[in-house]
Amino acid sequence: MEPPPSTESIEIRATNAATGLVIALSVGLIFLGVLAILMPAVASVAFTSAIGWIALVGGVFQVVQSSQSRAFKGQGLSLGVGILYAIAGLYILFNPDKATALLALALGLLFMAEGVLTIAMAFSHRAGGSMSWFVAINGIVTLILGILAINRWPFNALWLIGLYMGISLLLSGSSLLGAALALRKERA
Repeated sequence: MEPPPSTESIEIRATNAATGLVIALSVGLIFLGVLAILMPAVASVAFTSAIGWIALVGGVFQVVQSSQSRAFKGQGLSLGVGILYAIAGLYILFNPDKATALLALALGLLFMAEGVLTIAMAFSHRAGGSMSWFVAINGIVTLILGILAINRWPFNALWLIGLYMGISLLLSGSSLLGAALALRKERA
């Protein structure tokens, strides 16, 4: 008769199972990131189309929900918002090039605002303590990315979102993979 497994061996098996899933997901993120970097226009349109589908489905759900809640005082407003979401979703799906250009513009403006605020936070609040210089560099890089996005808009719209999304997916996947492998090594 075998002795019951120790708590430590059960913990190692659970860690290996959990990190195995994280490793698989991180490899998937890395693959999608590389794919988006290699085909940024396709990734941009796919991302914009996904937003269109989300808006359309969300709008339809809201219209259905508003028709089910007759006693609700804001039924007309809820119905109107649902219709607007559905129309916006349809517009995005039927005009992915224009929607991608607008999304690239919004992304550039967002990055510029985030960069300025991050730089201000780094110097005014010493965010990150001794690492505030790293926060400032992050703000500067983000501001530069925003300026680059706005500077060449709308000509860069088709590749910008896909490239930025690909870089983000690649970095997220890589950091998750590194963390999972480090945890697995630590627990072994």
